Amino acid sequence: MTHRLLTLCALVLLGLTGCATTGLEGDRGSIERHVGENRQAAEINTELAAGYMREGELKVAMEKIRRAIRFDSGYAPAHHVHALLLQRLGEDEKAGDAFARAVRLDGENSDMANNYGGFLCSQGDYERAQAMFRRAYSDPLYETPEYALVNSGRCYQQAGDQAQALAQFRRALDEGARQPGALLGVAQALLETGEADEAAEAMRRYESRHRHTARSLGVAIAIDRAVGDEQALKNHRLILRGRFPDSSEAQALEQGGSR
Repeated sequence: MTHRLLTLCALVLLGLTGCATTGLEGDRGSIERHVGENRQAAEINTELAAGYMREGELKVAMEKIRRAIRFDSGYAPAHHVHALLLQRLGEDEKAGDAFARAVRLDGENSDMANNYGGFLCSQGDYERAQAMFRRAYSDPLYETPEYALVNSGRCYQQAGDQAQALAQFRRALDEGARQPGALLGVAQALLETGEADEAAEAMRRYESRHRHTARSLGVAIAIDRAVGDEQALKNHRLILRGRFPDSSEAQALEQGGSR
């Protein structure tokens, strides 16, 4: 105990108990500062890891995210980024654990729930995936519920439930979805449920708003064949071969013959 602290205790007549309390308060403040500094370091390293992952620097990203977790193992976004990185590296079991940890730490984060749902769907765990999507798009504070609805629709498609998929894609459009996945999903689901003419109309709406990808051209070609639109089929085949000659859709087209 310093001379200054002894003098303070004597002046205010707090005795030994008062000195002990002052010391504990000082320790508590020091701990709080330390915790705050660790959280800040975790936040910075998480942001750096996300940036390196976007740039494809996966090894550096892993170093940064591990450092973030060492600084603060209770920081949910660090486990979220760790999960996304592990998923990208193909370490699915570890990714699942990291996703689950992130959601446990922050059960109100709809972005995390949406991404975890996407991971679960990729693993064929459709029921749990839909529960995560539902958590996200049902959140009244979530700014982009249409993204979770589109992901939910795609997951229903993957599970073979085209009716539910179509319902989710339409809900996404009702929410004001502007991303191409909603319209493309509607077109594909309508085709799968035997409503080829409606699918063709949905594809025309898609084409009026979005630039084709290899995937969307594959759907367009299937629709053209279903409705017997030879001119549209010819155009879509030319675009696919010209823009995406190495895509799986182009390879499937070549294997299927000239038609």
